[in-house]
Amino acid sequence: MAANDLDALRNLTKNHPQMRWTHLYNPVTYTTPTPLREQMEAFVKESRDEHGAEIGVHLHMYRTFVESAGVEYRIRPSVSAKQARGSSDPSGYSVPMSAYSGDEISKMLEFTRAKFSKQGLGVPKTFCAGFYATSLELQMRIVADGYTASAAAFPPGSEIGAQYAPSWQELSGWDKSVSVRSTPYRVAQKTILPTGSAPFMNAVDGQPLVEIPQNAKIDWMVSAGDMKRIIGLHVEKAKAGQPTAVCLAIHEGSAHEHFKKYDEVLDHVDRLIRENKAVTLRYATVSAVRDQFLRLWQK
Repeated sequence: MAANDLDALRNLTKNHPQMRWTHLYNPVTYTTPTPLREQMEAFVKESRDEHGAEIGVHLHMYRTFVESAGVEYRIRPSVSAKQARGSSDPSGYSVPMSAYSGDEISKMLEFTRAKFSKQGLGVPKTFCAGFYATSLELQMRIVADGYTASAAAFPPGSEIGAQYAPSWQELSGWDKSVSVRSTPYRVAQKTILPTGSAPFMNAVDGQPLVEIPQNAKIDWMVSAGDMKRIIGLHVEKAKAGQPTAVCLAIHEGSAHEHFKKYDEVLDHVDRLIRENKAVTLRYATVSAVRDQFLRLWQK
């Protein structure tokens, strides 16, 4: 990311003081020379300490990260190809974490936790795999490593995921049971999909791992109008008595490019919070959303 991207994130925080970030931080910044690393780290800590943000984890399989964790580096398959079979990516960026074995995944998670501790980033509770590509094994491993929430469920097919390559459809782990209308759900022991049922995959606190679907798309895929429409769908759900949540996501490296769009959408949310009397709307981190839904499910 560039300095103007960091400025954009700071300005979104300033313009929308009720907004609560969940920063999904990648420890590759400590294994590869990274411009603005100290400034980025200072920003996420400031967000946490002064603005109620959460610092979670987002991992792509870059070579320096994988090898620093003591794992043999892989270049295939790639989620950015015409088909999964025979695909590869020498950078590792589009190689799904789920392509690695369970023990290799655990090594990378342990390395990440150690880096977070050393850098004063705290104990991460929210995890999102690169390209939202996950599996039952990966979800079991993040639970074993202490994570309590996942933010990876991503709508495939014509709604959003069609903008990803065909190999992503094969490798991501998601199907059409995930949509822009999806709400948080407890992850079952036998499937990562929202169609699962008890018994659930319990986290370290004895409560289920909760999946927060990425139901409002990401920056380059979506217009401000699209995001407002999706928010409206969930407001209608709430009016009908169904608790729900909307996840808005922005890449740090394009924060300046998409600043006006996100500022407009957050202005819209701010107005809804002030003016919509039919439902209660609030900003929250992923972990706070999990806590709220667990309370509702226990009633």
